[in-house]
Amino acid sequence: MSPRPSPARQDAPGLDFPLVHRTGYLLHKAGTLLMQEADRALEQQGLRMRYFYVLAALEGGHDLSQQDLSRLLNLDPTTMVALVDELEGNGHLERRRNPADRRRYILRLTDGGRAVLAAAGAAVDAVEREFLAGAPEEDREQLRLILGRLLAGQWPRVIACE
Repeated sequence: MSPRPSPARQDAPGLDFPLVHRTGYLLHKAGTLLMQEADRALEQQGLRMRYFYVLAALEGGHDLSQQDLSRLLNLDPTTMVALVDELEGNGHLERRRNPADRRRYILRLTDGGRAVLAAAGAAVDAVEREFLAGAPEEDREQLRLILGRLLAGQWPRVIACE
C-alpha cells in the first residue's frame, strides 16, 4: 500500500492541522511571522532586529551592561560584543564606566541612537499594527497583558512586564 499523498494547500481549506491546537506552536509561529515582517521593514533602514533590540532595550535608561543585554536578549556574549562595537562605531551608543564597578561599562543611547530608534520603532510599530489588525484593539491589549503576565517571572529582575 503506497502512502497517501498529502493534500495541496488550496485543496484542503478545512484541513485540521493538529499543531493549531498547540498554544506554544501558535505563539512561536505568530512571533516568527511578525519578526520576519519587522526584519524586512528594518532592512529598508539598513538595520537588523538585533540592532533594534539593543537600541530599544537601552531606551528605558536602565544601567545595563553588555552582559546584561546578552542575557536579556538571549544573544551570545561574543555576538553582543560585536554588536555593541558596531553600535558604538556608528555613534548610536556609548560605553560609560559603572561607578559602582569600575570593571564594567554601562551602555547609553546617544542622540543619534535615539533618532535611529525612533525611525526603527515607527517601522516596527507599523508592522505590528498591520499584523494584529485582524483583532480588535481591546483583544490586542489583552494579549499584550497576558503575555506580560506569563513572562513576568521569566525575565531578569531589571525587567517589568506591566
